[in-house]
Amino acid sequence: MRRLLASARCDVELQARNGLYIATGFVLLVMLALLAALPPSGLARLLPAVALNTLGVTAFYFSAALALLERAEGSAKARLVTPLRPGEQLGARAMTLALLAIVQHTALGLPLVGPRPGLLALAAGVAIAAAILALAGYAATAGRTAINNFLLPSVPWIALLLAPIVPDVLGWRSPLLWLHPLQGPLVLMRAAVVPTAPWEAALALALGLAWLGGAFWLARRAYAEEA
Repeated sequence: MRRLLASARCDVELQARNGLYIATGFVLLVMLALLAALPPSGLARLLPAVALNTLGVTAFYFSAALALLERAEGSAKARLVTPLRPGEQLGARAMTLALLAIVQHTALGLPLVGPRPGLLALAAGVAIAAAILALAGYAATAGRTAINNFLLPSVPWIALLLAPIVPDVLGWRSPLLWLHPLQGPLVLMRAAVVPTAPWEAALALALGLAWLGGAFWLARRAYAEEA
């Protein structure tokens, strides 16, 4: 636990030093401005899709950029000879980016849904989605050392991961959607603004955590290849 917390503290310093928090604040202001420009009717209904879309940047690409930066600086290689275990490093990265996402989207959700219990469902969905995307972002950088040879190959990754946004906005419902890794977190986010049956929320939480475990395994494999 001490190694995990120490790694998380170093991650927070790394993120702050590279301007990730300033970028997150800028993205938040842009999203609030865009939402303010839309008609008020049904605005809160767009919150889950907007949140998931934003996480594509502040979780997936932030995680990928940090991994590439560490490889370019040589700190990723240096860490291999420390007592820090792969799971602790990846856990710290996912945890810090998930906390950042919670802060960002609570600030985004408060003007739309107010301080009501639904914000807990929003926070849970955002945290799980951010952790999955952060781990996927790390895994997607496997074998790459520079951002310029990562961006284009990352497009299919992020397009596939953010695919549930389309049926959510259009109101499509199908049991097949539950097969997607981010459908569970998206349902939890939706519970903040739309009445959701308890069984559906429980299923969303269980599937989200299961896919989070799968993303962690995938990121561990990428870490092992780097070693």
